[in-house]
Amino acid sequence: MSALYDLNFFVKLACAFLIMLVAWLVPGWVYGLPLSVLMVLFLWAARTPGFRAYLKGAALLTLLVIASWTVNLLIQGMPVLEAAQVALGMAARLVTTTAAFYFVMETSSPGSILAACSALRLPPIVTLVLSLTFGMIPMLREDFERIADAQRARGMEIDAVSFPVRLRFALARGVPLLVQAIRTAHAISLSLSIYGFDLKRKRTTWRNVGLLVEPRFPLSNKDEKR
Repeated sequence: MSALYDLNFFVKLACAFLIMLVAWLVPGWVYGLPLSVLMVLFLWAARTPGFRAYLKGAALLTLLVIASWTVNLLIQGMPVLEAAQVALGMAARLVTTTAAFYFVMETSSPGSILAACSALRLPPIVTLVLSLTFGMIPMLREDFERIADAQRARGMEIDAVSFPVRLRFALARGVPLLVQAIRTAHAISLSLSIYGFDLKRKRTTWRNVGLLVEPRFPLSNKDEKR
């Protein structure tokens, strides 16, 4: 599956948008539910990093969407069965969409995004926004998990508790996560300044970028032939 990981960032992004478009155009849950199941199975087969965490988030998202949409549609006078079907279709669309973009985020390193953007000669500000948007989210998720591990190490029980308590503990991680995000942003800005990042200058790339993005810098002619 490494070939999928090394695909050009914009190829993966285009595929994600296409999957999202199909998910929102297919009628009802009859087609939407199988498509969402296929996307989740694809994440599992591709051994996408953080797959278990995604499953937990997708399950919570599905429950919230189904519950909220069903109640809303019942208040508007829609029959129970029809309301449940509409809610299930909406949840399936959201799962398919999030799964597609989750794969893009988890398999695209900031370096590969920068290389792909530089190869297309995109404006520096667009390159910076894309790399930070798709590169920072996995980093923040990892920080969120590390904060949870630190809470467990200090004796805080966050697993075998009721859902409201678990949600309250999860919200309590927001402050240290915000602090870490600010520190990370400062480190990135400092690194960009050191390496001479300038919005007025066009950057080049040292990677071979095509359908696949070369994962590393070739150290010799032998590596280039490979």
